[in-house]
Amino acid sequence: MGEGSRPVYRVITGIYPPYVMYNDTAGAFFGYCIDLLNDIASFADFDYVIKFLNYRDPITGQWNIIDELTRNATDIAVGPIWITSYLSKVVDFTIPYGSSGFSIMMLREKRQAPYLRFLTILELEVWIGLAFAFLLTIFLLYILERYSPFSYRNNREKYRDEPDDRFCSLKECFWFAFTSITPQGGGDIPKNLSGKMVAATWWLFGFVIVAAYTANLAAYETLDRLERNVESLEDLRRQFQIQYSVVANSTAIWRNMTLDESVPESNRSGYVVWDYPLENKYMTMYYAMEGYGFVRSVEEAVKFVQKVNRAQEFAFIGEAITIKYLILTDCNFKQVGKQFGKKPFAFALRKDSMLKERIDDAITHLAVRGRLNVLAKKWWEENPLRMNCPPEKYLNMGFDLDNLAVVFLLILLGILLAILILCLEFCWYRYRVQRTVVNVQPFAGTRFTSPRTEGDE
Repeated sequence: MGEGSRPVYRVITGIYPPYVMYNDTAGAFFGYCIDLLNDIASFADFDYVIKFLNYRDPITGQWNIIDELTRNATDIAVGPIWITSYLSKVVDFTIPYGSSGFSIMMLREKRQAPYLRFLTILELEVWIGLAFAFLLTIFLLYILERYSPFSYRNNREKYRDEPDDRFCSLKECFWFAFTSITPQGGGDIPKNLSGKMVAATWWLFGFVIVAAYTANLAAYETLDRLERNVESLEDLRRQFQIQYSVVANSTAIWRNMTLDESVPESNRSGYVVWDYPLENKYMTMYYAMEGYGFVRSVEEAVKFVQKVNRAQEFAFIGEAITIKYLILTDCNFKQVGKQFGKKPFAFALRKDSMLKERIDDAITHLAVRGRLNVLAKKWWEENPLRMNCPPEKYLNMGFDLDNLAVVFLLILLGILLAILILCLEFCWYRYRVQRTVVNVQPFAGTRFTSPRTEGDE
């Protein structure tokens, strides 16, 4: 680029979505930083040529664009480059145009409609025992009604003003036992004392079972929502169900390097990206991540997060910019908690560069005019790759349709069973009517005549 006597500067950059990206088709860079660089160049009256550095530092895993400045191979390093005390010794930074730190990324919970979830509240052995007790109660009520000398069946004259014969059939015994464990209630009880004892025992049993089921249902739903709730780095450290890690040799684990005496003190000061004083809890997290294993790249971390299951979840700790962009372009991910370890970032220049004052004035001018906010809105809120993700569901929200899907399923099941029974009743009724007609028809077509005698002829 060049217009007349405008100076041309060399710019080095890496890939920092959405701050710096590269379009292979157009063969051009684009993004927040490129737009900002264009505005700075226009205000400061210079042109530039961009060089892409496709080499990462083997220690930090970052784009090694700082080395290009220290070797005087370029004039400006463009990207969200953290301002650290160590780097400030070898390069100059412009005034910050943003800040970022670390954050935690996990997979969004995908809850499927738990149509049979109510069956999992109690163990299979309990359901089997409940079914056995239910059938046994029905059988005992029927037997006691049949053989007790004080039952309704055996004292019809005594109870003729109380036409309660519901215990005289297995069908009515079934409905008594079934309604006794529902809010509807069992209704009238047996007349005989032995039957009353069975009914009272069944009521007590049903009361305990219903109470236990209700308590377990509430506890199950509550624990399901709180069991793996991680809202901060501290929550992640305290639990043991969710595995977590960072990219190997990334800035997220530089804290360990600050404590490694084998690393020169001057270098250790450059790795400091955590807040002091040093706390043992961070070293505990480091050892936990070391035991699980560090991931080799952000791409591998994404695969680990996507492969979670109910028994094993994974959380990725990384640079907030990277995680924010992954969440922006994929609704399967979510950020857990807030950012931590925030630091300002800026463009980097060669030490004692004459460009610093001009670029600082340009950034200040653009910030006063609100240009930085416009660029942030363009590349974050209005990014064409942004996914329209549904809002997060928070813990203080009530039960949703997923939680109560089984209730609607039971209603639908009841309606279908009622329709099926109606069809069976109609078929049975038609069958009985036809059978009655067949039995009556031969008599309707018979002609009766009086017997003849010899005198009639």
